[in-house]
Amino acid sequence: MITKTIIEQIEGEASLYFDMKENVVDFVTIAFPHFRGIEKMLEGKSALDALVITPRVCGICGHSHLLASVRAIEDAYKKSGFPIEITQKALKIREVTLILEIIQNHFKWIYLVLVPHLKELSNSQEFFNTPLKGAYGASLATKILAIFAGQWPHSSYMIPGGITSDFTYMDLTKAKILLEKLSRYFESETLGVSLEKFLSFDSCKEFTALEGNFAQIEQLLISLQMHKKGFAHDRFMILGDHQFSRVTKMKGTKFFQALPKYVMTQDTYAVNEKSYAKNALYKNSFYETGPLARCMAKEFKLIKNMHRRFKDSAYTRVVARFYETAYLLISCKKLLEEIDISEKSCVRSAPLKNIAGRGEGVVEAPRGPLIHRVKLENGKITSYEIITPTQWNISSGTQEKSSPAQKAMVGLSVKEAAFVFKTFDVCSVCTTH
Repeated sequence: MITKTIIEQIEGEASLYFDMKENVVDFVTIAFPHFRGIEKMLEGKSALDALVITPRVCGICGHSHLLASVRAIEDAYKKSGFPIEITQKALKIREVTLILEIIQNHFKWIYLVLVPHLKELSNSQEFFNTPLKGAYGASLATKILAIFAGQWPHSSYMIPGGITSDFTYMDLTKAKILLEKLSRYFESETLGVSLEKFLSFDSCKEFTALEGNFAQIEQLLISLQMHKKGFAHDRFMILGDHQFSRVTKMKGTKFFQALPKYVMTQDTYAVNEKSYAKNALYKNSFYETGPLARCMAKEFKLIKNMHRRFKDSAYTRVVARFYETAYLLISCKKLLEEIDISEKSCVRSAPLKNIAGRGEGVVEAPRGPLIHRVKLENGKITSYEIITPTQWNISSGTQEKSSPAQKAMVGLSVKEAAFVFKTFDVCSVCTTH
């Protein structure tokens, strides 16, 4: 029997077709039914138009698209014989704003996606007014981001050679104050302990002494046995080069070299409905991306211990997002302290009309590696390709060769499978760009 479920409360919408056997999921096909055509829209336009259009791929991670786009254009400059100089000030601000976008995404996912679905699955009466907590935390992060980017979402403040904002010492001070406020809020409302203490944990056994929303969520996950469910392939991919990540691929706990040139796409296997998504693979294999992958690659003690006990379960996947949020808040604070406002914001680059060739930009977006590939002729776009994190996690493969999300849903009830699906933080609008 095949059961169709429309998944909402994600970025966009997805259709899941559950092939049931003895009342549990035996196989799932996934379809993303909307088409947007941004790649085709970019053809024939100036390369700089991509810095305005690609951030509008998504209302949650548009900043990641901007950074991937500008990196792709800068790579095309380099390959055309015009390497671009970027100051440390500009590089650090780009990193700060990306981190803040990941943080705001995690706040929204925790309180607007995870908590409501946990309440439904467990029939819990806890977590009153939590959507407002997510919105408030995310708003603080985006206020800081807007100080440097001018606005959020859909900012276009990064350009080849740096950034357009020339902020003052007062702006930087305001950003630090808001970040401190955001950190204290996450500690008091979510973790129930300081960031430093949470990050010092070696084992999830230390969660028992915590109070706050995290403790409630963690207890519900255990009661639903999510530490024994939602297992994917135990393979991870990290491709974005940042201070907070490590470029590598992993099979379990073993590290291997990872190069973006081996990333390929293929048509999805979706026999019941037209899907406008494509599968993303590395050397023809599926890998999980996102916070759990990044935490595993950084070899954080807590996440390594959890993985040893519970592998890549839904429980481990969820906790990794909380851990990464705490880690990124501290990382962002350090970056802000290191910025020298006396440096130039932007260094002039060669005329765009001189640029011909291919460029690739890779970024660790909230959900994992985001890749933009551009081909330019005389500064104009002749082809543009976008490969998004959801294309990695939520690909629709065959029963013999399934994606991380497909594998993680097998053996569960439909309700459990829908919850596990959402633990990958799905973004339909990015996937159907």
